[in-house]
Amino acid sequence: FFGVMTVERDPPSENEQGATPINSQHGVESGGVERKLDFDTNGQLFQPAHTEGEEDEREFVIEGKAEGYYQKLYDIVRHRVLEGQGECMCKIGVDPRGRPIGLNEEDYDASITTIQKIAMEMNGAATIVVDKVVKESPKLRCAEVLVRRGGEDSYIDMRIAICGNVDSGKSTFVGVLTKGVLDNGRGSVRQKVFRHKHEADTGRTSSVSEQMMGFDAHGNVVNYPGLVPAADEKLQKHQISSKQISEQSAKIITFYDLAGHEKYLKTTVLGMTGSMPDYAAIIISANNGIQRMTKEHLGLCLALKIPFYVVITRIDTTPEPVIKNTTDNVLKLLKHPGVNKLPYMVRSEEDVVICAKNIKDDRIAPIFHLSNVTGEHFLLMRRFLNLLPIRRDWYAMSKLPLEIIIDSTYYVPGVGTVVGGIVTQGSIQPNDSVWLGPNANGQFRQATVKTIHVKQAFSNRVEAGTAATFAIKKERRSDIRKGMVLLDAKLKPAAVWDFEAEIVVLYHSTTIQSNYQPVVHCGTVRQSCAIVLVDREVLRTGDKARVKFRFMYKPEYLKVGTKLIFREGRTKGLGTIINTFATRT
Repeated sequence: FFGVMTVERDPPSENEQGATPINSQHGVESGGVERKLDFDTNGQLFQPAHTEGEEDEREFVIEGKAEGYYQKLYDIVRHRVLEGQGECMCKIGVDPRGRPIGLNEEDYDASITTIQKIAMEMNGAATIVVDKVVKESPKLRCAEVLVRRGGEDSYIDMRIAICGNVDSGKSTFVGVLTKGVLDNGRGSVRQKVFRHKHEADTGRTSSVSEQMMGFDAHGNVVNYPGLVPAADEKLQKHQISSKQISEQSAKIITFYDLAGHEKYLKTTVLGMTGSMPDYAAIIISANNGIQRMTKEHLGLCLALKIPFYVVITRIDTTPEPVIKNTTDNVLKLLKHPGVNKLPYMVRSEEDVVICAKNIKDDRIAPIFHLSNVTGEHFLLMRRFLNLLPIRRDWYAMSKLPLEIIIDSTYYVPGVGTVVGGIVTQGSIQPNDSVWLGPNANGQFRQATVKTIHVKQAFSNRVEAGTAATFAIKKERRSDIRKGMVLLDAKLKPAAVWDFEAEIVVLYHSTTIQSNYQPVVHCGTVRQSCAIVLVDREVLRTGDKARVKFRFMYKPEYLKVGTKLIFREGRTKGLGTIINTFATRT
């Protein structure tokens, strides 16, 4: 829904002036693609030459245009909102190349009114994201307006993984964002995020905690009206439930608070691979700086190709020279050839918009400086989260056959066995028949989904990109495990014992030979595998090779093209599955 940065180009030659490029930058953008909005006499979308007297920057000015122009403009914006999976960006006062020209006050106000009217008819809202004065005399203005659909029947669902070294402030950061209460400096907010008593006792996260943050169509936080100090926590005592957040939100961000201690690395890897995050936040403490596990988690983001941003915390208690030293080290790390990112310091709202537009391309790495105690710069962080675009095309994925990866199992009294997971493709409704498997023998069996719940609320239908829970008829919880899948009943699924992958060894102290047995993480699959080298006798740090893996204990469901990570203690390597070997069940 956001485009890339506008690049100034040379003026067109005489041969180019007679035609407008098909993908010329103008009007409405969504899904990372920007298109020109022009209509012929029959109201059909087309790409005419830009003629003198036709001012493209007045695209949203309805006065003086042909009859039916507004309806066609509405149809185009609605299509872009659907293409952007619930939201799109409209540009006002720019030429066909996206360069700001500006509008006078009358045309500017008329354009804003038109976009707001279109948004209201779509049961949504239009919010001005950028408002610039191009020229003072006469005053000319341009703007970018975010059009977001309302969340009565659906909402934008986004997932962000929170990673970083132990004691860097990850749980506190999530707690402040989702609960609206600032920390007291001694970890009061993180108690609201922890799932287990031993986590509260030790102050260390050992599991994957999920917390929700909702935005309405106007970009306001649904969870709370505003941040309050820790001393006034009673003002935020009545927290709304997940069900209420999902009912009132047009966009929901689910934070996966991961463990930072090396002891729980396998849990962190499972959270990074199984939750399919759109983005990741790497939390770094300003006084502790970059630690070994910080680099470990950064390597996971790079291996899984997850765009990330950096958050430097504790700036309220850390001396300025130490903050500067930590920031310099972060910049140096991000510019390293192995990381190869463009660091971008976020200091203003304009920086927020630039970063939100471009982080999707996995080229830049925004850097925020925050304080969980004073709340400094949290307004910029919330604005950034509100503008983050959807990274995957879930609309296209929903047209494919059903696939759900199971990442948790429960037994609910009165209901029975319940499984939780993410719908990676297709759609499902209650009472649908699905394949459930594979079991220890590699077999799939027919199962029926009784009911579906999303964010603790009953749902009649879920599509690709949604995390949900499913009540399964006549199944025992002990017969279902993480790594199993629910598949479309029309498919003929097969379990995999052996598969081939193109791998690269990130680190190993000696050499890797055949029959080396690391733990492989692939989605929610986590199992020991034996390696058989195909084209090399030994592998060392930095080597790339094609190898064959064989599961040690039971077959799993895998697909060609899936990313995998294999490790022994710390991460050892990564790869992509290129072939599978299985027998049809």
